[in-house]
Amino acid sequence: MKVGDLVRFNGTWGSSVIPGERQTGIVTEVWTNGRTHKQQGIDIIWDNGDFNKQFSVHNVEIVNE
Repeated sequence: MKVGDLVRFNGTWGSSVIPGERQTGIVTEVWTNGRTHKQQGIDIIWDNGDFNKQFSVHNVEIVNE
């Protein structure tokens, strides 16, 4: 995963997000673990304009690189 990738959310938001929102987003930053050097978080701008910082890479899939 890298900056600029289009990603799709593949989990459930629960009641905190209106259904249909935050389905796709663009990666703005990639965070790696300092010890293992594995990707662990990403910053995302979602399709509804919301921003998440250090969002888990395990909850999204890459749509377009």
